[in-house]
Amino acid sequence: MRSVLLPVDGSRHAFEAALYVIGFARTHGAPAVHVVTVEPAPAAWQTHGMESEEIQSLLSARAHSAMKPVVNALNEAGIAHRTYVKLGDPAETIAALAEELGCDTIVMGTRGIGGLAALALGSVTRKVLHLATVPVVCVKASGD
Repeated sequence: MRSVLLPVDGSRHAFEAALYVIGFARTHGAPAVHVVTVEPAPAAWQTHGMESEEIQSLLSARAHSAMKPVVNALNEAGIAHRTYVKLGDPAETIAALAEELGCDTIVMGTRGIGGLAALALGSVTRKVLHLATVPVVCVKASGD
């Protein structure tokens, strides 16, 4: 891994993926790390009466809050990184950004939902696995 896209959503699963990248960096040297949070486009009823700038500010604040623990862990480990906040379908945006940035790996947390639950709920991880043109390392949180 020379250049990693690390999607985060504020979950412990995403934090475990960050810990995986930190562990990899300690063993093999730090790759270029790109941390991204993807906010789904809000429905019109959710933002009725709000100005565009206000919507962007709200989404940006939510995204930065979600990535704060990961950014803090990377900083504490001394791993340089860049952060991105994107708007759109999470899986499509993750796959496209990895290609755009020239990342050779995507490292992401997975909730480990299987069987009928995964079929009913869908899975960002599953969709990224389908769309990505680079390897995807799926990290399951301990205790799952």
